[in-house]
Amino acid sequence: MQSMPCREIPFRQPPLPRTYFKPMPNQTYGSKGQSWHPEFVAYMDKIVEHPNYAGMPDAIKEDGRVQWEAPSNRSSGQFQHTHSRRLDWWRSKAASLGIAAGTNLWISITAKKIHPFGAKPCKRCGKVMEIRYAYLGKRIRSKMLKAGYEPAPDPAHILDVIKTLHETHGPRIMADLPSFFGSDYPKSGLTTIAQVLKWIDEVFIPSEPALLSPGCMANPPDRLDGFHSFNLCCRKRADKGRSDNNLSGYVTDRRVFEYWADGDWICADKMMGEVRANFRSEACLNGHPGPCDADHIGPISLGFAHNPHFQLLCGACNSAKNNRMSLEDVRSLISLESSGECVASWHAKPIWDKLKRSVTTDETALRLSKIMRDNRHTYMRALSNFNTQGTLRFLISLLNLHFADREPAFQGLMAENHRMVFSGVLHEPRNNRYSLKQKIRRCRIALSSLESYFEKENRNAYFVDSDLMEESLEKAVGLVLSTDQDDGLDAELHAAIKSGDIDDGIVGRYLSAMPSEWPASFVEAKSVLVEGLEDVATKLSEMWDDERYVRDSAR
Repeated sequence: MQSMPCREIPFRQPPLPRTYFKPMPNQTYGSKGQSWHPEFVAYMDKIVEHPNYAGMPDAIKEDGRVQWEAPSNRSSGQFQHTHSRRLDWWRSKAASLGIAAGTNLWISITAKKIHPFGAKPCKRCGKVMEIRYAYLGKRIRSKMLKAGYEPAPDPAHILDVIKTLHETHGPRIMADLPSFFGSDYPKSGLTTIAQVLKWIDEVFIPSEPALLSPGCMANPPDRLDGFHSFNLCCRKRADKGRSDNNLSGYVTDRRVFEYWADGDWICADKMMGEVRANFRSEACLNGHPGPCDADHIGPISLGFAHNPHFQLLCGACNSAKNNRMSLEDVRSLISLESSGECVASWHAKPIWDKLKRSVTTDETALRLSKIMRDNRHTYMRALSNFNTQGTLRFLISLLNLHFADREPAFQGLMAENHRMVFSGVLHEPRNNRYSLKQKIRRCRIALSSLESYFEKENRNAYFVDSDLMEESLEKAVGLVLSTDQDDGLDAELHAAIKSGDIDDGIVGRYLSAMPSEWPASFVEAKSVLVEGLEDVATKLSEMWDDERYVRDSAR
């Protein structure tokens, strides 16, 4: 059967030749000994003169240079309010395109739609890269390597890679393509390499798949064109927050959030196992095909409880959601709460109770997400203070170890409307040895991850300035120190944590010396901390319309 005709897609070159952006004379930019690449400077001139960006506030300085950056943290000077003025400009531009400000990702969608070139040079090296999701991500590169192929080094354009592999390996690559792209790859219709490249270019890349990375990330209104200045080629080296060390630290962060959250963690872990074993093939909440994972409706990174209330999301949607809530998420959590469930951990409940009814749109749901992240930072700093003082018994009293003493079994477990539901839970007593093993593991990971939480470079942490919180923390530490045992175990365990040489044996000895009931002073210390967190919640709620939260929730 003759194949359908298809336009030829040539070997991929940079979307615009390097000479397209010709620097203007006598225009230099830079700071801290790092000059901006001249082709990036020339690109700035083309952007600021383009009609798509007409009316951009504070675009040109008095000296004739482009005012490219508009960070939100400027507290004084001529351009103190440029960020908020530009945010208003982006809202107006979105409205002119029929994009409603407040809908998910409205501002980045607007930036992509109005970009006149579809590509930009890197501020550091000048390399021109597309703004599309067109470059190999780690997962698809790993799949190719596992299959015996050697794709070009990063950053590698997917069209370049596929065409080069076809030229090198011939028909073999056609048989392996479905394993690279997974369920997104069409089951029929792609019989020639030209058809494959056309599908990748016109269907796969525009879907912004998790398997690929953009040449540069959207960043409006902080940058005039709406995109990060460093492209994928240099971002890890130029931006400390994107370094491999910091990115790997996000796994540690998730452990911190999970282990220091409230909730029946044994039941939640069991539910996640059930999803992996029996419900992976279910469709995603957003209509995408599986495989799906169990996603917390209320992100534990925001302080929600680690309970067995999950929705099903595919990998791409799970990654995109990250630690952000939608309006539907908030409504679902409020509904769960009205049925008697405790959805927020003790440290997040004050701010959740103050602001949950203020959420009426996706934009305000994202705003609440950002506020709850700042509440979390303040709470984590309090825990770090107890850790520094070596009051580990109090910290362990917050880990809800008693849930390990029983084995849950779900009744009527099923996926309904892309959420996991069940009619009840039966609990059987657990084997003491296995229960102790679970407790030891929980303590070891919780304490070691807490130690490393504040070591990550460039952590964008905002701590609420609350005198009452500081007083509450001081009082709580004093209460714990007045009754904590001095048997040498605290010092031994604390030293092991600091050195990174903590093992199950040390933790096991520590847990064996634990009291059967926590001292009354521990309960009182926690109540005192809640009083401080109530004040933190009040101060955060008063910042509901602050640019810090309105800005980031608009992304």
